[in-house]
Amino acid sequence: MNDKFQYRLSKEQKAEIAQNLIDILQKDSEITEQTITFIGNWILTGSEEKGKAFFDVWDIVLKNYLPTTRPVLFRACERLGKDGKIVSFTGRLDSARRFSKGRGFLIACDTKDTLLFDELKSQPGQYEYTFYPLVSVLEKAEASGGGGFSENILNYIGEDEYIMKLDLESIYSFMWMKNNL
Repeated sequence: MNDKFQYRLSKEQKAEIAQNLIDILQKDSEITEQTITFIGNWILTGSEEKGKAFFDVWDIVLKNYLPTTRPVLFRACERLGKDGKIVSFTGRLDSARRFSKGRGFLIACDTKDTLLFDELKSQPGQYEYTFYPLVSVLEKAEASGGGGFSENILNYIGEDEYIMKLDLESIYSFMWMKNNL
């Protein structure tokens, strides 16, 4: 028997969740029940168990959502992944440091620079360098009394999570070093 988490969505469900994620931040829409479930499952599922349904939804969102903020984002990883892979970043260097445990790589992305091309040249459905501020959805839910999320999920606000496609040409990567001073 396979104990791996199986999260499946129909094509219509993927499109509905993606549109709700976009509308939450662009139109101040309410968070639907299936979007709450999607976000909860995304947060609580380990990277090795994240399946196609998650990435299909994020792919739709990233192609159609242009963020209004331009933070510097960070990611800690054992090794550099492949271009185009959808991954989580954080807006806090201390979170990336904690995730890394002093090993592997630190990736830094200045979204102000990377989004410039999409902002000037691309249309929704064609964005390539965008990111999605998942933390903003959680903050909005918390401000409205929880918005259907458990306290456990709302605690992830501290992770300051953003979803983004890995683009090795527009990021900086560094090795962690031990400070012996």
